[in-house]
Amino acid sequence: MKPKNLVSLSVSAAFLVLSVTGLLIYFGQNSHAVDHIHAWFGILFVSAAVFHIVNNWSSIKGYSKDRRTGGIKRELILPALLALVFAGGIAADVPVFKDLANAGKKLFRGDKPKKGGPLSQATVDSIAYSIETRYSTALAKADTAALAKSYTDHATLSTEAGTFQSGTESVKKAGEAEKLTTKIDHATALDDNVIVVHGTATGSPAGLFTFTRVLKHEGDNWLIAAVQMARLPAKGAAVARL
Repeated sequence: MKPKNLVSLSVSAAFLVLSVTGLLIYFGQNSHAVDHIHAWFGILFVSAAVFHIVNNWSSIKGYSKDRRTGGIKRELILPALLALVFAGGIAADVPVFKDLANAGKKLFRGDKPKKGGPLSQATVDSIAYSIETRYSTALAKADTAALAKSYTDHATLSTEAGTFQSGTESVKKAGEAEKLTTKIDHATALDDNVIVVHGTATGSPAGLFTFTRVLKHEGDNWLIAAVQMARLPAKGAAVARL
C-alpha cells in the first residue's frame, strides 16, 4: 500500500462526502446527522489534505513559483484573490454574499409568509403547543427528570423578582407538584432553529403571570433555552415559581 495513494484517495473520499452534505445544507435539507457528518468529514478532509500537501510539497512549489524569475506565478494569484474576496465578503456580511448564501434555501423552499419565518406558522404553533403541554405536565407531576429534559444545557431563566436561575436550579426547586394552565398568545420563528413564544399562565399556588420562552432546536428535539416571567395583578397571588 502506497502512502501517497492512500492519502490522495482519502482526500477524494472526504471531498465527495463534504460536497454532498454541503449541498444538502445549502438547500436547507440538513438534519442533525447531516450536520455532524459534514463537520467530522471536514476534520478528516483537513487532516488528509495536510498529509497530501506534505507529500506533494515539491510539486506545489513548482505550480506556484516561477523557476526562471523566482517570482509567484499568476496561477496562484487568482485563487488567492478569489479566496480573499469571498472570505472578506462573507465576514463583512456584504448583501450579495448574504443573498448567495440563502439562495439555495429560497430556491428549494420557495417564499414563505414572513410572519412564520422560515417555518410555516402552523408548524411553529404546533411546536410551541407541544413544548408547553410537555412542560406543564412535567411540572404538575413534579417530574424533575422530564423537566430537566425540557431545557438546553445552558438554559437561563429570569423570574418576575428580577433574579436569574439556570435550568438545573429551576428543576431542583420544582419539588412540589404545581398545576399550570398555559395559554399561548403567539409564537414566532426567528429561523429554522429558534422560536419565541409569548403567553400567559395560571397556576396553583403560582397565580397569574406572563411568560416569554425561547425555544431552540437541538438534534431532533425542541428545548427551552431561555425564559422570562412577569407577574400580573391577581388577588391573593403567591410568588410565581419557574
